Amino acid sequence: MAIQSSEAIVLNRIPLGDTSLLVTVYARTLGKVKLVARGARRPKSRMASSLQPFCVITVSFNRRENRELQNLSKVEAGPFFRHIGEDLTKVGYASAVCELVNRLVLGEEPGEQLFGLIIRTLDAIDRLSAEACEVLFWRFQLEFADVYGTGPEFTSCVGCGRYPEEASVRFSPSLGGILCRDCQGQADQDGETMQLSLGTTRLLSRVRGMPLDHLPRLKAVRTSRQEIQRAIRAFYLYQMDDGRELKSLKFLESIETDGKENRR
Repeated sequence: MAIQSSEAIVLNRIPLGDTSLLVTVYARTLGKVKLVARGARRPKSRMASSLQPFCVITVSFNRRENRELQNLSKVEAGPFFRHIGEDLTKVGYASAVCELVNRLVLGEEPGEQLFGLIIRTLDAIDRLSAEACEVLFWRFQLEFADVYGTGPEFTSCVGCGRYPEEASVRFSPSLGGILCRDCQGQADQDGETMQLSLGTTRLLSRVRGMPLDHLPRLKAVRTSRQEIQRAIRAFYLYQMDDGRELKSLKFLESIETDGKENRR
């Protein structure tokens, strides 16, 4: 056994047995790791407060090869995003960030770049307004896909490489990008493509390229907002083996529905 130690972000935690927790973290130098925190749910345990979702911590454990679960031996608390928990919208989007990583990163794939992306995104959600969270999450999803080299293409046609000039294009989740009119025929045979206005594709290019703190300045009209939601969601559902929606996004939809009903 070798002692492993790394800075990490808590992605998820669930009860295990009567007194323990099963905690999934994404560690800066180790990738995704599942840790058993024995006794963490006992009243006098010092571990529980450090093992909350979105907490940045330093974990230490004796790593055993070929085991899915590792026994956590020590945890040290780090920075805490104090404002996320004060707003349900922020909680929902921060949860979506962590849930997406937990769902798509299958094993221990160390990645300084992904760790930094998670921290930057949670920090922006914490600091900026709740209204900015949606566009911050769009940006996270695009960058997350780019980290793994599968980022969707919204600038040029993935079929022929040219820049479309027509008013609208089609987006193919399976091909991972937009298609011009000339390249749409073959992809449309399975009915899986969706229409995007050229304005929406340009907005997505701006989301991808702007400094993080400038993203709240972008104001998407309702049509573009709906198109972006559908396109990115379809792209990620195609990447997931089980095709299940993120629970966090369903939670956000319920918040939005309740808000509309309360305004009536």
